[in-house]
Amino acid sequence: MTKNKAGKKVAKQAARKKTKSPASRRKVGTRAKRLPHDSVYRKTILPNGLTVVSESHGQFQSLSMGIWVKVGTRHERAREAGISHFLEHMLFKGTEKRTALDIAREVDQVGGEFNAFTSREYTCFHLLLLKRDMALGMDLLNDILLHSTFDAQEFEREKKVILQEISMVEESPEEMVHDLYFELVYGKHGLGCPILGTERSVKRSKRGDLTRYFHKHYRPDQLVVAVAGDVSHQAVCKELKELSKKQWHGRTLESHEPAALAFEPAPQLKDGCWWIKRSTEQVHLIWGVEAQKYNSKDRYAASLLNVYLGGGMSSELFQEIREKNALAYTVYSSLSPFVDSGVFTIYAATAMHQVPLCIKLIEECVEKLKRDLLSDEDLRSVKENLKGTILLSSDSVESRMSSIALNEIFMDDYTTAEELCEEIDQVSAAEIRAVARRIFSTGKRSILALGPQPTKAVKEKLKPNFPKKYQ
Repeated sequence: MTKNKAGKKVAKQAARKKTKSPASRRKVGTRAKRLPHDSVYRKTILPNGLTVVSESHGQFQSLSMGIWVKVGTRHERAREAGISHFLEHMLFKGTEKRTALDIAREVDQVGGEFNAFTSREYTCFHLLLLKRDMALGMDLLNDILLHSTFDAQEFEREKKVILQEISMVEESPEEMVHDLYFELVYGKHGLGCPILGTERSVKRSKRGDLTRYFHKHYRPDQLVVAVAGDVSHQAVCKELKELSKKQWHGRTLESHEPAALAFEPAPQLKDGCWWIKRSTEQVHLIWGVEAQKYNSKDRYAASLLNVYLGGGMSSELFQEIREKNALAYTVYSSLSPFVDSGVFTIYAATAMHQVPLCIKLIEECVEKLKRDLLSDEDLRSVKENLKGTILLSSDSVESRMSSIALNEIFMDDYTTAEELCEEIDQVSAAEIRAVARRIFSTGKRSILALGPQPTKAVKEKLKPNFPKKYQ
């Protein structure tokens, strides 16, 4: 999910290009693109289907590398809820030649960082090291992907760790309300599954289920290796060693459709108003609508709309809800695009009796965007905001590594930061208004409130908007 609270990730939505057909992605070979400041982008598809992308920057001492797997919670069946995330944990728990402690020590001893995360459509394992330690990083990635043992005792221990992680999220209302929102609007579809799984699904998971899922989805044709920093693309490909083999240990290349395409199409978002009771001081509110997918032609206009509406202290929502009306301390908008769908949400935390007014102001801000063109000054401001975010992030090797990987996964293309800024400059106020009218005029919106039992007065104020949907 792309939150605007800090404005750090908005640029990712703007970094998407038009998706090409799956067949066009399988062309084996290497291509290069010269970038500004003596940087070079290269891409190689190895004979076994593994994709390698790199961006060489001579000015960096650090090196960021990651393996991105095209599998996330939307690929899980109901009984597998949380298995992608569980698998992410287990790949750090020991290989045939390294214990979990060995993995941690080897990275710590060189001052590096090794971490991972799971999303709804992909999983990433990423390292930050000095450029001199590239061989170590590549060896670790090779090792955990091909020689993890999935030790039975470690498996049972990690169950307890994940259950603690679930409990931690449940004690964070802001995180919890987002998970619940996706569950409600997507229902039993994979996009609605909680990334961590549920207490029940984690407790009943079996080691055999995990290894089968691993062998099914962790295949060369479903992986992207991405590296950014002062690095040679040829050296990266050479260090991949076993990952470049035609057949991996314990696995075969299957003839069916790629696993990343083997998911149910996203359903339309359910509209309605839900109030889920929790013992919290505030009501945590999400107002959301269906939005565009990753490769939408409107992605730049949508990103600018997101910045204008909820992208910082000068945003429309922040000014109206916090500064002028003192209804909330935290308020922001989020754009969450997927392969075939997307969600635009607005989050605010407020007192129970202020929920109806908060919703009213949100919808007034939305209606204003549908009705009026942004002024020249506002348009210039949001463009400079988004371009600044993109250019600042381009100074980070971790950000560059993520950018080239995500562009490859979702767009099968590459775009420089300068090219993104040029695209943003071309967006007109009329295009932003057109996007607002398209996503905010469907007549459907989903509202979730997480907090204490609403009073009768609050219920009555909410019912006119949702006479048949209120729960």
